[in-house]
Amino acid sequence: MIGKNQSKCPLKEAQEIILLPEYNSEAIGYQKTPESVELGQNVVNQVRQYVSDIAGMYRKNSFHNFEHASHVTMSVLTKLLSRIVAPKHILCGDNVDHMLHDHTYGITSDPLTQFSCAFSALIHDVDHTGVPNAQLIVVENHPVAAMFNNRSIAEQL
Repeated sequence: MIGKNQSKCPLKEAQEIILLPEYNSEAIGYQKTPESVELGQNVVNQVRQYVSDIAGMYRKNSFHNFEHASHVTMSVLTKLLSRIVAPKHILCGDNVDHMLHDHTYGITSDPLTQFSCAFSALIHDVDHTGVPNAQLIVVENHPVAAMFNNRSIAEQL
């Protein structure tokens, strides 16, 4: 969506590389297993309401809808994040936590990064019009196409 400051191109604000946190031996000592974390009923209710609100923001088009977002989110959680595993040679020896952190780019030791992956998958097509980029660029010559250098036009509308 184009904001008040139309001279600023959001694409120029995008980062090609996101630096993940460095290994922190103190932080490792404070980590809990996901199974040991208990959320209060109030938090569970808030998350359910938030996901419901997000679902309501998806349009009823044939592909970029909430069902698609649900599939992408589950794929991120069950496929992508589960593939970030340590090879067996890392799981034995000295400095296991540090080696695991480095091998998995910090994702296994950073719950916020894991949450960000899931959150991004959930919202990635909110309010998508369902019109493909090629249609907007080639056929309609949409004004937003030039603004975003013909990249991800449909995601900007």
